Amino acid sequence: MSAQNILNAKTTLEYLVLVNKQSYSGIGRELNITPQQFSDWIKKRRPIPQERLKTLSDYFDIDESYLVDENHFTKNLDPINKIDIQMLLTKKRVNEGVDETEPYLEQIQRLQKEREKQIRIGRLASILHHDDKEIDRRIDLFLAEMEQLIREKEMTKK
Repeated sequence: MSAQNILNAKTTLEYLVLVNKQSYSGIGRELNITPQQFSDWIKKRRPIPQERLKTLSDYFDIDESYLVDENHFTKNLDPINKIDIQMLLTKKRVNEGVDETEPYLEQIQRLQKEREKQIRIGRLASILHHDDKEIDRRIDLFLAEMEQLIREKEMTKK
């Protein structure tokens, strides 16, 4: 699977298939699921039945909560879900006893920082959806202050 396909994944199930370098038909054969049925789940045309959800959870060795929403449709892949899955997969590699754990531990730290950024982005985005002049004014003031702080820090580095 290409890196571009992985980047364009729209659901957590699709993302797991791609990062594990699997194919829908291959997984379907292993789990006795028709390719159409598997595709319907990935495309969110049908919810994933509970017994199949358990099978998928076991297959990918991931908690069911990463796979489906409250209606049993596969979850959309948002930046935070993606990071959470990446951290989970990386932690599994460390727990499996890979020879060199340091790069994986560094990757986990990077992912944790990225997760914090994504949470901040989400908070800011939700504030921006308010149609309020006072909120807009304060956001602009805050942004100007942060941009000034960045310029000052860059000047001290030189």
